[in-house]
Amino acid sequence: MEYFTSRSRGYSFKIEDVIYRFYPVRYKWSGDHKKWKKQSSSSCLRYYKEKTPDVTIINMSGHSSPFSYELSKVIKSRDKVYIAMLGGQHYSDHIRNREYYKNAHHILVHTQSQKVGMHQMDLFKNLDIRVFPLGVDCNIFKPRVKKNEDPKLLYVGRIVELKGIHLAIDAVKKLVTNGFIDAHFDIIGPISAKPYFAFLEQLIVELQLERNVRFLGEMEHSELIPFLQKADLFTLPSNKETFGMVMIEAMACGTPVVAINDSGGPVDVIEHWKNGILTTPEDFSEDVLKYFKNEESQVELPKRAREKVEASYSLNATYQALEDSVDSVLNFKT
Repeated sequence: MEYFTSRSRGYSFKIEDVIYRFYPVRYKWSGDHKKWKKQSSSSCLRYYKEKTPDVTIINMSGHSSPFSYELSKVIKSRDKVYIAMLGGQHYSDHIRNREYYKNAHHILVHTQSQKVGMHQMDLFKNLDIRVFPLGVDCNIFKPRVKKNEDPKLLYVGRIVELKGIHLAIDAVKKLVTNGFIDAHFDIIGPISAKPYFAFLEQLIVELQLERNVRFLGEMEHSELIPFLQKADLFTLPSNKETFGMVMIEAMACGTPVVAINDSGGPVDVIEHWKNGILTTPEDFSEDVLKYFKNEESQVELPKRAREKVEASYSLNATYQALEDSVDSVLNFKT
């Protein structure tokens, strides 16, 4: 496993049979403003020229980067193979990326809907795209007995307008005005858009929800587990979502997810009113209320959410998909 590090010198360590290697990076401050696209590591390229693995999985966003392209050229020059793993649902279409994707043995994405969408694009026409589900440790993310007397909603992610957090706040108001006066909503995550955060604060005041909604700021990943376990419903009100690991983590904790239909990744995971809720921005509040007024749903959806993760998104499922991906390359080479 190889990563970039901000340290001035590279380093490595071994856990069981896995070596974790970290390469120092430099930044080119010209060109695109996004920092990750300026990351490059000459020491990594030197290492690959000397000791190129038989198979390399390059994990990069759909925009790719000059470094990932340079690394792919080194790998190809050594007559080795690379697999392109993509996150996100936005792609840069230019000559460099077309060559990068074309020369990959295959491409890994995290959802079936992303694969379908990519196959409709000229950039990925006739390329081998496979689904690689990201799994969670079901021994860590696991259900706990919920002791909530009133609805407890949760959001985890960046506080920015495209995430649609205001829809979840409106849902809390819907609950309060329909008898659930102590409904509660925790919002966890960094403030990425200060004007939108100010708008949410004002909305809470206008709806008189000061005692129902609280911002808890950014947390370490391990700190999220108790919140995921205690929540009754995890809200994902964005109309544009990728795979969303926190969605899987919530479901593993027996907390069903309410998400926007046709938003991307959630559609691959959530079965409407079976292990979660798929709704629209217009019906978001009403469907949240409907869930908390239906005792049968509050029993069945948490149970089936956990079952879905165990069956399709456990670490075992992820490992099997990874093993199949690498084996297909090795079999191809022989």
